[in-house]
Amino acid sequence: MRSVLVLVLLLVVVAGVGAAGSYFTAGSVGDWYTHLRKPAFTPPSWLFAPVWTVLYVCMAVAMWLVWRQEQAA
Repeated sequence: MRSVLVLVLLLVVVAGVGAAGSYFTAGSVGDWYTHLRKPAFTPPSWLFAPVWTVLYVCMAVAMWLVWRQEQAA
């Protein structure tokens, strides 16, 4: 049970860090990013939020796996 609580805590912390970063940068991205000349293979803008979410979840799970390994040692 403790292991699950640690995983949930790590997910909340990592999501909070991601949300804080988004809060401070979201307003200014629209000013300059849309006007950049981007290559044809640039992914659509709607794809960034789900990809970053998956990356942050993977970071939290990786931290949890390291924590579990340390607890087992």
